[in-house]
Amino acid sequence: MRRLFWRIFAAFWLAMVVLILALVWITTRNFETEKIPGLEVTRLQATMDDQLARVARDLRRNGPDGPHRWLRASDDRGPVRLFLLDDGGHDLLGRRVPADAADAARTALLGLDPADPVRDAMAADPDSDRVRLRLVILRDGRRYAAVAVFDGSSFGRLLYHRPFTFWSHIGVALVISTLVSLLLAFYVAHPLGRIRSSMRSFAEGDLDSRVGRLRFGRSAEMTGLAGEFDRMAERIKALVENNRRLVRDVSHELRSPLARLRVALELAREGEPAEARRSLDRIDREADRLEAMLAQAIELSRLETATEPRRERIALDELLGHAITNADYEGAPRGRKVVLAASAPIRLHGAPDALYSAVENIIRNALAYTADGTTVEVALQRDAADPGIARIVVRDHGPGVPEGELVRIFDPFYRTDAARTRSSGGTGLGLAIARRAVVNHGGHIIACNAEGGGLEVTISLPVDA
Repeated sequence: MRRLFWRIFAAFWLAMVVLILALVWITTRNFETEKIPGLEVTRLQATMDDQLARVARDLRRNGPDGPHRWLRASDDRGPVRLFLLDDGGHDLLGRRVPADAADAARTALLGLDPADPVRDAMAADPDSDRVRLRLVILRDGRRYAAVAVFDGSSFGRLLYHRPFTFWSHIGVALVISTLVSLLLAFYVAHPLGRIRSSMRSFAEGDLDSRVGRLRFGRSAEMTGLAGEFDRMAERIKALVENNRRLVRDVSHELRSPLARLRVALELAREGEPAEARRSLDRIDREADRLEAMLAQAIELSRLETATEPRRERIALDELLGHAITNADYEGAPRGRKVVLAASAPIRLHGAPDALYSAVENIIRNALAYTADGTTVEVALQRDAADPGIARIVVRDHGPGVPEGELVRIFDPFYRTDAARTRSSGGTGLGLAIARRAVVNHGGHIIACNAEGGGLEVTISLPVDA
């Protein structure tokens, strides 16, 4: 994470340095190319004219040797260089003069009238803002051309014009940009480091590792990322714990039928033919129970871990009718009936197989515990207060469930000691499968003891209004 911090810092710092230099260059260039009101010359040209005026004054006062210090100083001051040319176009210091400046000076000197009472005159190439001339005639008639040539860029001139001021400003700007870049880099890297640390701990097996509330770097994006990680961690922890519990419960539940299978197998081997047949029948029943238990365990695991299933439009009343028809057929040998007490045409979007499994498990559970000769009543209707909610109510006439255990009957492999015993042949997974399927459809399921005895299970589902 340190490398990420320094990368972010370097990126911010370089960006700010480039921005500072770009602003300096743009500001300087615009300042120097801006024309002074009333003079029709730029600030750069005005600066060059000011230097030429100094050379001219020194030339008139002290003769040709006077401006030498100005001419030499210009070589060390940067892109604006000063030349003093005589009639022949030669610089007094013997330096090489740029061709455009020499040509401009020669032309101006040839066109100058010695009898003209104007001793100094400004001249410049109208097509160039980089060469300025000042023509000077001394009292003895000698003619000179003072030339200022701008050889560099605006940025280069800024470096040489006021070096201390420029570099002091740049230094302050760099210090500020460094501090700001460090702050921004820490602002970005700190929450990322915390998220990374939580992810590493989670990957190493600490399922309780969470990012939590960020104290620094709490941007909307970082807060959202931390929240998504925490939600993902919660979901993974729930899935892992559910799988662990399922494996533990399945292992525990398999012991009893396997033990009975061994006993029945020994009896079949050692007993009489009639006893052997009864043992084989017992083995067959236990094998069916094992197969049913494993199938339901797989179904519950699939509902808890599978991604969002493909949804389609479902006629809930028709789906409920098919489940009731099949359950009623199974209860006929013991005089147990399943009837649709109330129904309404209701549609919703969902996974038909999962919903059918939920409804079927609830009805089969009621059919298993209702008394012989009684009826399991099923009703489908919209909620009176909210037409967007449909309620499926399944009521049996069995022994009911103790009040303190009404919530726990939807846990995998949970059975009450009195009403829901292993002798019923159930696996203890049907209600858990039903709850998971209903929750996956945005609904909920509750159970309560009905008046007059029996258990009443209510499924609430969001449906089309």
